[in-house]
Amino acid sequence: MLTRKSFTTAALITATCVGLMAAPTASASLSASQKTAIQKVGSAAYIYGYGPVYMQRNVARFPANMVVNVQYLATEMTRTVVKPNSDTLYTIMILDVGTDPVIIHAPSTGSRYFSFELLDGHTNVFGYIGTRATGNGGGDYAIVGPNWNATTTPLGKSVVGIIRSHTPRVWVVGRTLVDSEADLPAAKDVQDQITAQKNSKVGAAEYLPPFNLTTPNNSLGTPADMVPNAAYFKEFGTVMAAQPPIAADATTITSLAKYGVGPGLDPNKTQGSAVMAELVKGAKAGQAKIDAGIETQRKASAKKNNGWILFDRVGDYGTDYLTRAIIAQIGVGANKPVESIYPGTTHDYSGKLLNCGSSHVYKVHFNAGQAPPVDGFWSISMYADDQYFIANPINRFAIGDRTPNLTYNSDGSLDIWVSYGQPSVAHRGVKNWLPAPATTFTLVMRAYIPRASILSGTWKYPKITRVS
Repeated sequence: MLTRKSFTTAALITATCVGLMAAPTASASLSASQKTAIQKVGSAAYIYGYGPVYMQRNVARFPANMVVNVQYLATEMTRTVVKPNSDTLYTIMILDVGTDPVIIHAPSTGSRYFSFELLDGHTNVFGYIGTRATGNGGGDYAIVGPNWNATTTPLGKSVVGIIRSHTPRVWVVGRTLVDSEADLPAAKDVQDQITAQKNSKVGAAEYLPPFNLTTPNNSLGTPADMVPNAAYFKEFGTVMAAQPPIAADATTITSLAKYGVGPGLDPNKTQGSAVMAELVKGAKAGQAKIDAGIETQRKASAKKNNGWILFDRVGDYGTDYLTRAIIAQIGVGANKPVESIYPGTTHDYSGKLLNCGSSHVYKVHFNAGQAPPVDGFWSISMYADDQYFIANPINRFAIGDRTPNLTYNSDGSLDIWVSYGQPSVAHRGVKNWLPAPATTFTLVMRAYIPRASILSGTWKYPKITRVS
């Protein structure tokens, strides 16, 4: 937890950066060692800032302190985020807790899975409200900033809990489970109970009515991709001034300031073109490190998990800035493993790319009693190469424990059939069919509230084999 003292330390870090900032360096004066040092700063700043900067690009699409409910299940028309799910309805809130707390109301959901995932401005997951963490009873929760003090700024009302953010901005991702299209109205009713109010003073609150998206569209736009260029460093300085580094980041942040990089700084204005060129080279090297880190983890995980790939330390990064950047690149906003895991794959068990063509059929086989052990729910989703859902004749984008008429084998095992055309009767017809494109694709498994065998790595992931 970030204390008031550590927040003050963050302010001192920013002030120190300004003091250490070097004067512009002439092009002819750069030695080989200086170029190396500048590139190192560029790489460190890009890796450190990837998560915070990309998160800001995501949250900038939403008004502060407003509840935004996405009240439809994702289809092939959904393009707001890559790898959407068709299991839950999403609720998004961007909270400004820099000066005053925000009170959010969690609904009472009975037996329905529900969660609020709380991320700080650096993409660290610092708290949960919902089925696993607090139960389904609902209630009011105060989300407070790093410098909030109960004595000087009391809440003025009773709450179930107080959760402190490390940064002034908080991203809340709400997920409400939907069992089927027939269940959709009831899930919407749950969303309609969600509220957010900013306490401006005791006994008063600022309230914005919720905004509901009711049909698939891309009205919110999509965030721009990260590019390691000179403009990045200006954006980095702006984002880190608004979402200050914590005390544990002091050494890294201070090391960047020599070449005009850091909270509130813009080296484009203070450094010469030669320095900027080396900073950009460093940023490109930082992007290469992120890409290499992803590939290294993919290979290690695939070898261990029957071809399925999942990443370590999701949501809980500490000073592991490279892992933070990796997760931001592949799936910003992902849950901690204790809430859910997202193993995915583009290859079958033999290591070949998944590609149905017009006639290939794949089998995803779970041994008897080995369907994903969860206390929430599980599914396997299908994505095209662009990482969005694919139009198909039965409008099925995922298959899992809530799929109607999903049929187990006589020995208790489960086969899911993946193909472009409808499987034969021998392969359960449409009952166990996950439609695929006639080209390469990606499978992603979701397991919510995974049991200990998943978290410990003792559960065996299903093999994917091409059977025709």
